[in-house]
Amino acid sequence: MKKIILAIFTLLLATFSHAKPYKDDCVLEDKHIEKDAIIIDVRTKEEFERGHPKGAVNIPYMFDLPNGNREINKNFINEVNRLTKENYEQPIIVICRIGIRSVQAAEALAEEGYEDLTNIQQGFVKGWKKAGMPVE
Repeated sequence: MKKIILAIFTLLLATFSHAKPYKDDCVLEDKHIEKDAIIIDVRTKEEFERGHPKGAVNIPYMFDLPNGNREINKNFINEVNRLTKENYEQPIIVICRIGIRSVQAAEALAEEGYEDLTNIQQGFVKGWKKAGMPVE
């Protein structure tokens, strides 16, 4: 019985003590972006063209399919690697519409080995624009 309790405790400790591999930032409250940070907007091309953070690069994390579903962009990591020249210390800000795809993209980038990742939690409209960050 003690072994079972110890195993459960160890599992719970490992689960809850695991730090996120990226930073969450609601709205870049200090309105400061690191000089060499790359802003990657992971929304679709159509969403990006309706407005995006100034200077952002569009690399969709998912594509919309004709049947209404979405499919993960199998080239996402390769496109980011090309953009960063595989500099895994490159500061990267990841953003989407409401913060779901950007979390998934940040986790994928962390698994790839990127170390300085920031996810804009509330996305483009409720996070970036509402904070008065520059928009194109």
